[in-house]
Amino acid sequence: MAKTRMTPFSRFFLFMILFVPTVFVGASYYNGEDPIATVKEFIGMDDSPRTEQTANTTVTKTSSSNDRATFENVQDMRDEITQLKVDLAVTQEKLARCKADSVE
Repeated sequence: MAKTRMTPFSRFFLFMILFVPTVFVGASYYNGEDPIATVKEFIGMDDSPRTEQTANTTVTKTSSSNDRATFENVQDMRDEITQLKVDLAVTQEKLARCKADSVE
């Protein structure tokens, strides 16, 4: 039966597969960060709020299952609803103008 040996590159590769994540986790904890959250954020699996820019508004997406309703959150939501109502009124006015222009 033939003997098989690991090449130096394969030993180095296996060492790096084990060493790099260990060092990353250790360095993250040393810096006071959560390494799992950092990896999830890098991959795009995080649950933190994201903002999207639309034509003239900023919409914040939050996960409501984990967030407690604080005064600040409620006030932010009220401000967002007010802004959306204004945007809706402006859009409806533009639509009415377009319909009136097309009738003439």
